[in-house]
Amino acid sequence: MKIDELLDKYFEGETSCEEERELRRFFTEEEVPEHLQMYRPLFAYLNREATSMAEPTEEKSVTTESAKEVPAQRKPSRLYRTFYAVSGIAAGLLLLLGVAKIIFPLSGVPENYVVIDGQRYTDEKLVEAKALEALQNASFTDEDLSNLLFQH
Repeated sequence: MKIDELLDKYFEGETSCEEERELRRFFTEEEVPEHLQMYRPLFAYLNREATSMAEPTEEKSVTTESAKEVPAQRKPSRLYRTFYAVSGIAAGLLLLLGVAKIIFPLSGVPENYVVIDGQRYTDEKLVEAKALEALQNASFTDEDLSNLLFQH
């Protein structure tokens, strides 16, 4: 049947305008077979839209004549303009703070530190000396090492 072929082409997006008109005409004017009834509302809607676009009403023609005049645009409210200005200033300040943080990082707090006996140390030389002292004080005998490493 030719309508079935046209429907296949339509859903594949390969129909011409004339073929689409034929489909709309078929589903709105003729007796539609039972197996094609589900497509009837779709093509009835498309036909209504096509005819409404093709036949401009008086209202549409009046609006097209007055379309040459530019309609007055509504001014934003004072609250909206204030909010817009304040949000722009806040965004600018945040941007400046971000750039300042990159250029002048806070270096008051040292990044590395060691806590020894409840005291916080940041001097590398002092920490190294304390570590060497602790290693010298921690002496293991061979028996202690073998017990730690090879416990059964």
